Amino acid sequence: MRINFKDKISVKRPFNHGRTPETEEQISRVFESDRGRIIHSAALRRLQHKTQVFPLERNASVRSRLTHSLEVQQAGRYIAREILLKLQKQAGLAHYGLENFARSFESLVEMACLLHDVGNPPFGHFGEAALKDWFKEHLVAGIPNFNIEDSSLTPLVSQVCTDLSNFEGNAQGIRLVQTILQLNLSYAQVACIMKYTAPAWWQGDKPQAYSTLMKKPGFYLSEKSYIEKLREETQLTEFQRFPLTYIMEAADDISYCIADLDDAVEKAIFNVDALYGYLVSEWGAVQANDLFSRTVEEAWTEARTKKRRSKGDQFFMSLRVSVQRELVKHAVQRFIDHLPDIFAGTFNHALLEDQGESGRLLAMFKKVARKYVFRHSEVEQLELQGYRVIRGLLDIYRPMMLLSYEHFNRLITDDELPGYPIETRLFHRLSDKHCKAYCHHLQQCKNLPRTELMLWERYYRYRLIQDYVSGMTDLYAWEEYRRLMAVDFV
Repeated sequence: MRINFKDKISVKRPFNHGRTPETEEQISRVFESDRGRIIHSAALRRLQHKTQVFPLERNASVRSRLTHSLEVQQAGRYIAREILLKLQKQAGLAHYGLENFARSFESLVEMACLLHDVGNPPFGHFGEAALKDWFKEHLVAGIPNFNIEDSSLTPLVSQVCTDLSNFEGNAQGIRLVQTILQLNLSYAQVACIMKYTAPAWWQGDKPQAYSTLMKKPGFYLSEKSYIEKLREETQLTEFQRFPLTYIMEAADDISYCIADLDDAVEKAIFNVDALYGYLVSEWGAVQANDLFSRTVEEAWTEARTKKRRSKGDQFFMSLRVSVQRELVKHAVQRFIDHLPDIFAGTFNHALLEDQGESGRLLAMFKKVARKYVFRHSEVEQLELQGYRVIRGLLDIYRPMMLLSYEHFNRLITDDELPGYPIETRLFHRLSDKHCKAYCHHLQQCKNLPRTELMLWERYYRYRLIQDYVSGMTDLYAWEEYRRLMAVDFV
């Protein structure tokens, strides 16, 4: 199999302007433009007020989604550069079609790392669960106020209900950058953030050969035609992953495996001495020069002997350096060793989740975090509160979801609906960009038969509410819930 990254790294955009770039400078400008669009986007700024582990955290030293994403960006850049150096030494970049794409390769990975959490809702995975659960419960009997006059639409109704009940931060990220914000990023840049390749409306068993790549929904029905074009431009077939996405995934794994423990110490959930004990206990017998001794033990020794900073600060600084050094080296080697399958997008594994020492070290950090951080009473209490906030907001906006097509259309057109004061006032709280996305979708459906139009209208209206609620920051969702529920109202 010939590996030519020129075939994968598409410089095209959905709305292209001017001639196709050919030189390295021209190609780099395309991805530099992507970089600017991403960094200046409002969605990226909102990540500073979204949960990494601790919701509604006031301590600025504890990571938010934004600071976590910056750390992932650094790890991704490191991996990308090491891969390019290896490929250069191995056969030369021209052999892989990268002679004019080295800077672009690096930029694509960096920006994918920065964007990887952009679709996450308030309160992290519990916010995600709340969105899923609420729609599953309310759509279990089908779509309210929708009568199927055409039996041929029954499969589509089922797909719509499944799609709406499978909210996922990664799929929402695709929708956010393409449909809601309309950043018009290059196809290669968006392909790089599509971590999972299963459609959200998938029903039944998934192909075993793609079990890891299809573990979660990767995109929604609303972006189906866009993803089809993206796959065409990046030469991906159904279920295949873009090759640089593997690097973004590895960078995320490297970053959060230590960050969550660091934040727990900062929050005084446990001290660094207790953490060291948890890690030793989880790893088991330490062998001379094994990966644990080269990372955790080395960091612990430096923490006890170097007095320039506190024991905790020294431990985490040393641990980050040694873990990143070891895991980046392993991720790079796995990428090179499996390059044909990775290039094809069929490598059904994460770079760092294997049966060797690197996979074991990563699993150890995750298990300690699960046992001693995520199960801490403060974390669990805030997660339960966040879950209730999201479900409560959806309950509040439900009357607007249940309006007839004619009534909602009048509300969109006239900005008011006589006789429906609650629905009118709820509508006024929605964001313009989300309403514009809804109107754009409906414009594309205007020539459909009426029954099918009614189904798609209902789908996009529910998406509108999901977009609005999932786009909130933790604090805004919390305050909006309190305002609308009249909690502590004076």
